[in-house]
Amino acid sequence: MALKGKLKLLPHQEEQEDSTKFIVLTFLSIACILGVLLASSLAYYLRHNSHYKLKDKLSGLGADASADATEAYQELCRQRMAVRPQDRSEGPHTSRINSVSSQFSDGPMPSPSARSSTSSWSEEPVQSNMDISTGHMILAYMEDHLKNKNRLEKEWEALCAYQAEPNSSLVAQREENAPKNRSLAVLTLQIPLEARRRHQVPRSWNYYGNDHSRILLKSENSHGNSDYINASPIMDHDPRNPAYIATQGPLPATVADFWQMVWESGCAVIVMLTPLSENGVRQCHHYWPDEGSNLYHVYEVNLVSEHIWCQDFLVRSFYLKNLQTNETRTVTQFHFLSWYDQGVPSSTRSLLDFRRKVNKCYRGRSCPIIVHCSDGAGRSGTYVLIDMVLNKMAKGAKEIDIAATLEHLRDQRPGMVQTKEQFEFALTAVAEEVNAILKALPQ
Repeated sequence: MALKGKLKLLPHQEEQEDSTKFIVLTFLSIACILGVLLASSLAYYLRHNSHYKLKDKLSGLGADASADATEAYQELCRQRMAVRPQDRSEGPHTSRINSVSSQFSDGPMPSPSARSSTSSWSEEPVQSNMDISTGHMILAYMEDHLKNKNRLEKEWEALCAYQAEPNSSLVAQREENAPKNRSLAVLTLQIPLEARRRHQVPRSWNYYGNDHSRILLKSENSHGNSDYINASPIMDHDPRNPAYIATQGPLPATVADFWQMVWESGCAVIVMLTPLSENGVRQCHHYWPDEGSNLYHVYEVNLVSEHIWCQDFLVRSFYLKNLQTNETRTVTQFHFLSWYDQGVPSSTRSLLDFRRKVNKCYRGRSCPIIVHCSDGAGRSGTYVLIDMVLNKMAKGAKEIDIAATLEHLRDQRPGMVQTKEQFEFALTAVAEEVNAILKALPQ
């Protein structure tokens, strides 16, 4: 009987033990869930608090640009992409704009917080018609040229002494236009009739209307009834179709003019080569919306997407609408962040990777690429020089004279490539890309 009573008690004790375990496990589960929620809330608060501190830090850049504004701006972009990778005011034409962005997003996105000193070098060189033997000859010449510092010094001295075609900048210096120029050293040019004939430019060509080697805005569409903007058409081989428009970074008073030029030139790609601020000096006005859309005269600009490829550059897609005609277009801006005034990027590879992505997006288009830094001459001239020379090589040119190409650029806009360091950087970049093209060619 005693044994039977003991056996009857065992299931009851087991039930009590199971109930205790269930209660303990329930409390532990609740505690874990609360811990996760608390940690998530704390991380969310810290991230957003840092985000808004950065936005506050950047809010006064227009009037009082701090020395570390560039780093703060880059970090803000990274945080935005990390916190809200899908939160964008995409508007009614999202699929159309995303299809344009997808032209250059064929690989995995790098981490927004990546701190690599060089870019991914992920893009392969475009297919080239460059002859292998010619490529090796060009590469040997470039490398010898860079090693021979005395030759480089003499070539730069000759370039500094070069006198451009006869020209003047009377329109740029008019009283009503002077405030629209960042630098008095970099003004749009007027080319006299005899010089224009030497360029073989048709009299009827719009860009050279009234003998001006400058971009002419339609004054009837301008908010100031003016046709002036500090921007120069840059021709390669066809004087009727400029390959580039070199221009200064917009000023607060010229942002509407800038977007009018983007619209009227049919531009689809903008290359920006300057941080917004450098060492407390404003390099370029923030001419696009941070979120949503901004209206500049009759041009509505909507930020659709912002992709950070690496520490050195990012890509933005804009949806541009002309409110007068209700027409719409897509514009892609490639923004190189780590090229400072009068200097050169720390790596040719980062700029060459940047250029490959620009050209991949631009491929097949006939409109000019708008290239700007701060004054539209030093960094802009260096980029255009590199791109123009490499494009000539890709088309099978057997003779390349970089110094002569630079003189050709300076005939069209003063100050293109401002320092010997920038010229040497251009030579180095060309040599490195030719080497990459040769490696990609079938041997």
